Amino acid sequence: MDIANPALERTVSGHVVRIVLDTAVRSGIDEVEATRIGSFDRKLLADDRIRIPSESQYRLWALMEHVVGNEAGVRAADMADRGRLHIWDYLFSSAPTLAEGFHDASRFSVVICDPAAQLGVTDDGSALTVGYRGTTYGETRGIINEFAVTVAVRRARDAFGDAAVPVRVDFAHPAPRHHGYLEDALGTTVIHFGQPADLIHYRITGNRTEARPHDPGLRRILHTAAQHAIDEARPIPGWIESFRAALYSEVTQSTGPTDSSPKRGPRVAAVAARLRISDRTLQRRLSEAGTSWSEELAAMRCEQATRLLRHTTLTVQAIALRVGYSDARALSRAFDGWTGLSPDAYRRADRHRG
Repeated sequence: MDIANPALERTVSGHVVRIVLDTAVRSGIDEVEATRIGSFDRKLLADDRIRIPSESQYRLWALMEHVVGNEAGVRAADMADRGRLHIWDYLFSSAPTLAEGFHDASRFSVVICDPAAQLGVTDDGSALTVGYRGTTYGETRGIINEFAVTVAVRRARDAFGDAAVPVRVDFAHPAPRHHGYLEDALGTTVIHFGQPADLIHYRITGNRTEARPHDPGLRRILHTAAQHAIDEARPIPGWIESFRAALYSEVTQSTGPTDSSPKRGPRVAAVAARLRISDRTLQRRLSEAGTSWSEELAAMRCEQATRLLRHTTLTVQAIALRVGYSDARALSRAFDGWTGLSPDAYRRADRHRG
């Protein structure tokens, strides 16, 4: 049984994010602004293994909806030429039937989707129903689900032609004022909104149930490649991890390796600049993450002081200055609060354990 990489929770494939970003830029959105809002670096998207936090993708979609409107999802699907979604794009083409194509696409949907998003397939022999359940995106959910459903329909049609034209498509979100763009995108005029779920309906008759010529060996190779993509995927650090990395860089640069005098401490503005956000946004996101600037700075100093006590012979005074305290007494007071020990006692205990 294939097991999804647990590290991929709350992330999406960089391939999807690249499509959304390219669509945003083509729609007139400034790329620097788009990546700033999404809190990711465009260079990361060149790596086929990379995963982007789902929250970052949501913010990018929200920007797209604001600028483009209801058609944002289908416009992004128009940018998703076959191959842009990596190995997932070819799963339909190696399957013997439409139903098996959707089963394969569902089985390996985490290659591109947040694991919380799922394709469900029901096949009773005469009718095939494919359900898409996305993650919770509030009002923006409609355009994201229209993107997902449109891409699935198009990949099925790429592989099976007219046999993969849906007879009906249901969406859970309310109807937009005009939805002709969806009729063109999905190949059907029978589209219903405000339904219990997002569903693609097919009628299976005649040669639609027959297995077409296919290569079982190629299908196994694609399945193996899809599982490999899941196993090897690596998420970029979440926002709090990115903040801590920026704080660490600022701490080491602002304090410096000196034993004579403390350097200036890290500034909120400097760390915010490293993350390309405002001071206010940084403080707000820290609060949303259940922490604060002072807590994070204290934790960083504790981590550095602990490491220096364990792995160097520097004096407590030297360590105090290096991590940004005025003298050994200031570090001792802080260290007692962190560990219940003085720096010297901590060092002796660590050496005893070693």
